[in-house]
Amino acid sequence: MASGGGRGGGVGYGDSNQKIDYVFKVLLIGDSAVGKSQILARFARNEFSLYSKATIGVELQTCTLVIEHKSVKAQIWDTAGQEQYLI
Repeated sequence: MASGGGRGGGVGYGDSNQKIDYVFKVLLIGDSAVGKSQILARFARNEFSLYSKATIGVELQTCTLVIEHKSVKAQIWDTAGQEQYLI
């Protein structure tokens, strides 16, 4: 992601070529049609849509942030909410 200004409280988007200090894996789970994919789109790509298709299987997005001078990479997994995809 492009280097950018702060997101408040010492948080900003980082440069993808910098050293990563921390990696977090986040799994979004929940019922179908509750907004998991929209949370992911808003956080990782700063996008929001009133209409979206159901997730089939799993979607992965990564986002690198700078928080208090530390580079943090978030790997965010968006899961399908339909019962047919339950583990």
